[in-house]
This record gives sequence, structure tokens and C-alpha cells, in this order.
Amino acid sequence: MDESQPAGIDIVAAIEALPPLPAVALRVMQVAQDPKASASDLALVVSADPGLSSRILRVVNSAAYRRMREITSVQQALVTLGFVQARNLAISGAIAGAYAPDALHALFRIEVFWRHSIAVAFKAAEYAGQGRRVDVPSAFTAGIVHNMGRLALFYRDPALVDQAVARAMAEERTLEDVEAELGFDHAAAGALLARKWKLPEPICEAIGRHHEPLDSPLTLAGCVAMADRYVVANGLLPGYVLPPEPGTQRIPSPDFAGLMKQVDALMELVTGEPAGVRAA
Repeated sequence: MDESQPAGIDIVAAIEALPPLPAVALRVMQVAQDPKASASDLALVVSADPGLSSRILRVVNSAAYRRMREITSVQQALVTLGFVQARNLAISGAIAGAYAPDALHALFRIEVFWRHSIAVAFKAAEYAGQGRRVDVPSAFTAGIVHNMGRLALFYRDPALVDQAVARAMAEERTLEDVEAELGFDHAAAGALLARKWKLPEPICEAIGRHHEPLDSPLTLAGCVAMADRYVVANGLLPGYVLPPEPGTQRIPSPDFAGLMKQVDALMELVTGEPAGVRAA
């Protein structure tokens, strides 16, 4: 970094401050992006982690999926959900569940952070499906992890990240603009983190470039960048909430309201308590 720039947060130190990603999360991402993988392959991976297994079982036994008998095996749960939805649940639960919501910090809110990330994942996957040139599971995975650099920076120095959020809110600026002035870059940190996790290079590139003006769903980076802008434009910010202007009310578009229903379903998995039934 140029010595004339603010000291900020050391990116390498920030990455080391983030608790390790569980092995099950990396394995779930690998299986999810394998075009030859089946629900049985995913079930084997999920079953190896009791926490993730029990959360998926809790979801499939909720009112939305209730059957005549309780589902008590991961294999049966994934068949009930369908492979695409099961894959999305597994990725979201494995990654977001490792860095659960924390109510101790008033400004940067991890639950809002995950809602934003999941929304970007769904929208990036939608763009990938429309363009037909980008792998849809990779788009979903890249969307989930596109802001992990910011989470790493928060684990390293929560006070400085809260300071950035406070300035962004007070000055009506983007959080990334304020971060740059304070001497840190969450996109660069995220790309470095993804390479540490040995994620595919297109995902690493998408993370590092998600604030660039990319307007084409023909690349993974473009899908994630467009999805991030769409979600922010609709008021779901990456880790904080702007209070509404007095006398105003934000009315979401029908498309965004539908997206948020999908997000809410996955957030139940991330924040809910384990079901306590057998994993396999």
C-alpha cells in the first residue's frame, strides 16, 4: 500500500482473524459445482456434519414441507427438497452457519450481511441461467461468498468497520467508498480469502471484481456484479440498515419481494436451532 494512504486493516492479518471455514463447507461447494454430482453425493457430505444435517432436517420438517411422517434422514430430506433447493440450502447453511449472526454490534449487523449475500446469490444464479454461458451453481456460490472479505475485516477490527458504516450512513455514501478512505478493500480481501480456500479462479475473480461496472451475464464476474447492484438498489445493504426518511415507506418491486421470500427461507436455515433428529 502507498505510504500516503491510511493504514487501514492489513488484509493478510484480516484473513487470519477470520475463523477457518469448516471442511464441510468447502466440500459442499465442490459437490454443488460438480455437474455429475447427485443428491446422494450431497447427502454423504451433509451427513458428515451433524449441525448442518440437523438444520436441513429442521427445515424439511417445518410447516412448509410437512409430510404425514417426520423425515429423519438427510437423503430423504434432500429428495423431498429437490436437488437445486437442497444444494442452495447446503451451501448457505454450511458457509453462513459457520459465521452466525451476532447482535453485539449495533451498526454492522451480520444477519443483514447474510441476507444481502444470499439475495445476491439468488440473483446471480438467475442472471447466469438467463445468459446460459455461466455455471448456475458457481454463480450462487460466488454470490454467497462475494462479501466475505468484509466479514474478515470485521473480525479483525470491528470498531473500524463500524466506523465505516457510521460514515456511510451519515454522509449517504457507499460503504466501499468510505472503506477506501479508511485504507481497506473488502473485494481484494475476499479474492485473497477465496484463493486461500482454493475456490475456482472464476469465483475468486468474481469476488475481486464485484464492484466493477460489469453489465453482462456472459461472465461469472458480471453476474455477481449485476446482482450486487440490483440488491443494493432495492435497499438491502451489505451489513447495515438505513433508517427510512420520516413519512416515507419503501415499497419493493414484485420481483424483489419474490426474491426476499427465497432469502427468508434460507435465513431460517442459517439462524434456526438444530432439529435434534438423526443426521442420516
